[in-house]
Amino acid sequence: MKAIKYLVMAALMLGFSATANAQEAELNAALEGIKSKAPNAAELAKTAYKKNKKDAAALVKIGRAYLEQKDTANAALFANYANEAGKPKYQYAPAYLLLGDIEASYGTDGGKAAGFYNQAINFDPTNPEGYKKWALVYRKISPSQAAKKLQDMKSNCPNEDIDAAIAHIYMLAGDEKQAYENYAKADINKLDKSSLNEFVRCSYFTGHFDDALRAAEAGLKIEPRNPVFNRLAMFANYELKKYDAAKAYIHKYFNETDSAKFSEYDHFYTALIYQALEDKANMYAEYDKALSLVNDSSMIKRHAILKSVSDSYLKDQQFEKAIQYYQDYLACKPDLNSDDEEGLAKIYSKWADNDESRKAELVGKAIEAYRTMGEKYPIQAIYAAYQCATMSNKLDKTGEKSLAKPDYQKVVSLLENKADRDNSENTMLKYSYHYLMSNAFLYGKNKALAKEYANKILAIDPNYEPAQQIRDLK
Repeated sequence: MKAIKYLVMAALMLGFSATANAQEAELNAALEGIKSKAPNAAELAKTAYKKNKKDAAALVKIGRAYLEQKDTANAALFANYANEAGKPKYQYAPAYLLLGDIEASYGTDGGKAAGFYNQAINFDPTNPEGYKKWALVYRKISPSQAAKKLQDMKSNCPNEDIDAAIAHIYMLAGDEKQAYENYAKADINKLDKSSLNEFVRCSYFTGHFDDALRAAEAGLKIEPRNPVFNRLAMFANYELKKYDAAKAYIHKYFNETDSAKFSEYDHFYTALIYQALEDKANMYAEYDKALSLVNDSSMIKRHAILKSVSDSYLKDQQFEKAIQYYQDYLACKPDLNSDDEEGLAKIYSKWADNDESRKAELVGKAIEAYRTMGEKYPIQAIYAAYQCATMSNKLDKTGEKSLAKPDYQKVVSLLENKADRDNSENTMLKYSYHYLMSNAFLYGKNKALAKEYANKILAIDPNYEPAQQIRDLK
């Protein structure tokens, strides 16, 4: 009897195994047919359904195969088949995830997709996919509500990194500040390449360069030739003033990365690194590369690069090139302001201080630049006149030639009756009076006029000693 019993059991098991193998074969045939868009794909799917209509997981696989081919009607049909096959009926979480994905990918109702994901959460609260997908849909409506949903996941899915998931939601919503704050709390050792990519970017663009470097270095352990990680490691080291470390990444980035498209911004930053290391030849070469690539859609603008090049030549006392690049800067910068105009005057002024043989010519150009500034920006007329006077003093240190007198007189005419002078205006007026007082006394031999100016100075600054001395003359 026992022998007969075991033979019967073996026969049953063999039959079950054969049936299972047939179901799996038909399922795989259907999946392959859908994927390859075979002419008989529908028949294969129908056969697989008949053999697997009680297997909810298999039916969801067929539905997902259809979704990958953008066949939403059949994807939804098999999602519903899976829901019917679930135990209990219509409470099968993966079916609701599939329905949510169909609506999220190809539908127009985000709320409907969120509803399906919510159902998935209700029927399987330990599956993190429902929370994550709900949050991805809802982030467009309210990133903070999406983040709250992920917080709800914490107690049911303890192995999930909630902080990284929330950070991803904020990154997709374009809120780099909130993304950074959440990535900074995440366990960096558990972040994958994609998360590290987001972490390094939101850290760098919110000015958290230590964390940007930390994330970049973690990413490079996973993918050493990754251009984003190498690029931002280089940039972050520069911002942290680790110039030698930044230089090491120059070679890695430009020579040891995959699929890197080098931009004007890359060359501009590289120039700044070489500048910090006082490697002038490489610095100017990188600036030239940046200028050759820059265009109207560039993140950094041509005028910004030109200004940086001009500043570098000015620092190196190569004044002609500093002027050349500064004039190019003025020619292409939109919305020029008075500071831009003054910049040209300042270069001529420094050049004049370093070239005695051309001093008069260069001071004249500085004065011309200040006059242009005063004409273009009437609000700066007083300041421009004062600076013109200051420039003239470079050619007439004793004041004997009275070169600065007309401009100081202009400052006085514009300020002395102004009721609401600020401190800087009082200072300009006081020193203009001082010049006119000294000029009247020393070269005009007009003590009465000098005393008049002295009293005007003391009305502004009662403790100004030179004016007190003139006032007290007998």
